[in-house]
Amino acid sequence: MYEVVIVRADYEGWWLFEGWQDDIITRHQFNDDAALTAGYSSIINQMKKEYNSYIQGKYDLYAFFNACEIEFCEDCDEDVQIYYTPIMTKDNEIYRK
Repeated sequence: MYEVVIVRADYEGWWLFEGWQDDIITRHQFNDDAALTAGYSSIINQMKKEYNSYIQGKYDLYAFFNACEIEFCEDCDEDVQIYYTPIMTKDNEIYRK
């Protein structure tokens, strides 16, 4: 199964820390590779309109954010930025073309 998942986390999604799948908030399913690629591009373009800022990092993944969306992290005892990262997956694994 092909999906674009959106990860919401207090780190840029490309770090893919252990358990990153627990931070998935949205799943968009596609039937094949071509539909996945087109869907991913569409989601990126929409998120560029919805969020004030983004950075591109490892694996050319994007992390979208609004500077005012922060949460307190009890483990690190400070406020942290919240990021939204769309990731292409196939059969629940990272999919890179």
